[in-house]
Amino acid sequence: MSQARERRIKIVQQRLLRRGTPRFLVFVILFLAGVSGFFTSFLLLRLGISQMWIRYPIAILVAYAGFFVLLRLWIGLLRRHENRNVDLPEVDLDLLEVTARRADSFHFGGGGDFGGAGAGGSFGENLSSAAARTTSGGGGSNIGGVDLDLGDEGCLIVVAVLALVGGLVAALYVVYIAPALLAEIIVDGVLMVGLYRRVKRIEQTHWLRAAVRQTILPAIVVAIFFTIAGYAMQKAVPSAHSIGDVWNHLLQR
Repeated sequence: MSQARERRIKIVQQRLLRRGTPRFLVFVILFLAGVSGFFTSFLLLRLGISQMWIRYPIAILVAYAGFFVLLRLWIGLLRRHENRNVDLPEVDLDLLEVTARRADSFHFGGGGDFGGAGAGGSFGENLSSAAARTTSGGGGSNIGGVDLDLGDEGCLIVVAVLALVGGLVAALYVVYIAPALLAEIIVDGVLMVGLYRRVKRIEQTHWLRAAVRQTILPAIVVAIFFTIAGYAMQKAVPSAHSIGDVWNHLLQR
């Protein structure tokens, strides 16, 4: 059954690649989830939690939950579209053939809804370059042949910037794997739901399981990097309560 499911996912992924922009869709979802995290951090600051290294991981957790809420809304729209436009096939056919036909006849809201290139590569490879850049920070820096004596505050700011960049890279990894992520979610959350109602012997897998499995590691890395960034900025500028405060401090310097 796992091989049949993998084949169904590949069929849907190929459909996504031909007909739309899945990476743009996931980018928009991540952006909206990030906005919810930003407002969470702002609310926590208003409530008196001034430590950035405490607020930021909480905000990332809220944003991660918001990401799943937005995915669930998107799945609901797909299910409604599927119920209006796609008839269930006869169930006396072979399960694999049935699902393949459904995937081939399934339309994702018309041309231009999703698309992009296939997922691949390694998450570790994407983060290794950021980690290498982080370890290169020291007491001084050289930019364009000019030596800069950063001092303790400057080193902490450099660590914070590199941690923020690492967190953004980890978040963008989810955009990179969007075709495979959405294909698996569609199979488990849309196509298989309709078939499960008609053929009870089909093992139903909840879409949330696939979404968590593919995004939990990037989410943890984002939370760790932003916690490091918040701690470094707070250590460098104790009076700062946000990235904006740190930026204003640097401008005044």
